Amino acid sequence: MPFAKKFRAMMDFPFVGDTVGGFIVEHIDVRDTPLGSGRYTYSVRMVLHGPGGQPGVRRALKALFSAHPVTFSGYGNPYQLWVGKPEVESLGDQRYAVSVEGAGARVFLEDELQRFLEYLAARGQLATEADQAAQEALAAAYVEQYQGEIRRKVARYQSRQRKAETAVS
Repeated sequence: MPFAKKFRAMMDFPFVGDTVGGFIVEHIDVRDTPLGSGRYTYSVRMVLHGPGGQPGVRRALKALFSAHPVTFSGYGNPYQLWVGKPEVESLGDQRYAVSVEGAGARVFLEDELQRFLEYLAARGQLATEADQAAQEALAAAYVEQYQGEIRRKVARYQSRQRKAETAVS
């Protein structure tokens, strides 16, 4: 299961003090809840400050909340992540509380990659002729490389998060 810290990193959520579409992030909190059967939810709460009203907050967060990244659990299982429609509440003085529920569900990435390679091979569109074993090895190598990219991305984000938390303390 991708825990809240990994969800936050993969969604590339901002840090306190960052600006999102003209709004300054005053607070952010992300928590995870397992639902069972390989599904998880994430409660996200942010407080933003700036001009633009509730419609401006929604516009500012649209790109951030439209991402659907794939990440890997500690066991190497792939999960696709996303968030729902945010609720924006005015706190007065150009401050807004944003609440949104995110989710993660297990996906079968290697199986999908294998199907895609089979599709390409059946149409003669692979650069080289590949048998079943070679296609499986290619899909596995891709997933391994992808996992490494995700680990590096999450490590960079978490390093930045630690620095931001230290600066606030």
